[in-house]
Amino acid sequence: MPITYGVVFASICSAIVLVGVFAHTLVFYIFTKYVSIRKNRLDILLVSMAVADFISLLLDPFLIVAVLGYSWPFGRIFCKVFQFLLAFSLAASAYSLCAVSITRAWIIMKPQSPPSWSLSIAMLVLAWVLSLCVTIPLRINTTTGTGSNNRTLCVSGLNHYKYNTILAQFLLYYLLPVLVIAYNYARLAVFLLKSPMMSLASSRNTRRASVMMLFATGSFSACWLPSYILQFCVYLGSCRNDQSWELLFFSCTLLNYFYPCINPIIYVFLAKRYRNVAWCWSLPFKSPRVHPKNKPSAPDEIFSCH
Repeated sequence: MPITYGVVFASICSAIVLVGVFAHTLVFYIFTKYVSIRKNRLDILLVSMAVADFISLLLDPFLIVAVLGYSWPFGRIFCKVFQFLLAFSLAASAYSLCAVSITRAWIIMKPQSPPSWSLSIAMLVLAWVLSLCVTIPLRINTTTGTGSNNRTLCVSGLNHYKYNTILAQFLLYYLLPVLVIAYNYARLAVFLLKSPMMSLASSRNTRRASVMMLFATGSFSACWLPSYILQFCVYLGSCRNDQSWELLFFSCTLLNYFYPCINPIIYVFLAKRYRNVAWCWSLPFKSPRVHPKNKPSAPDEIFSCH
């Protein structure tokens, strides 16, 4: 990667870390102070996804230092830890997103019998245990190596295992989650087409939840699919070694690292019940308060700021 790419990447990645840490801090503040997780089964899965994305953000400063120095300065042991946590957090975020899609579809399709607290906990545990199980074999060969100009690199595996690892990650970290999310979205779409006329408030909340599911799936695909396609092109020998391809790889890599910032925007800042608190908390000299309303409110309208 040319020097200009390294500086630009480090600058943009630093901005991503700052924005992401602020957004996730706000998310954790909202869920800690204003949200009763036991009353809303979906929220614990949103927290799970936020934790996974936050771990990814905390790893970025080490990558920034390595990119600026064009070498991995943290040693072989931390290289293994870094690569493992990076892949583990990605898997945990993707599988938590699957659990969110399952829960959202369930709540909309069966509002009278939402998933129990124990089932939500079971889905959370399953997401993280499954992430651990798929990450360990994919990162067991992580090591440091020597690149051009005797620079130390932190690589996810030996070169002859590289594309086997990429294929496994594509299947387990991308294709499987997308299929699960698409299945739940299709079930929800069929249900909405066949369901009788809903009330205006119920229809609005259902439509908003559906749009957020669509945004989440679209952003996940937009940030990760181009990168996998390019890596497969390299493997098949279809990649040209010119500036346009370098710029394309650079852009796809930035999309990968930008992904942890997207989920708080979709699931918190686009949801009215969270957005009101987030907006008030962000304003200087103003603190958010929760004011109960006299009449029952929709789930997205339980917060107000005065």
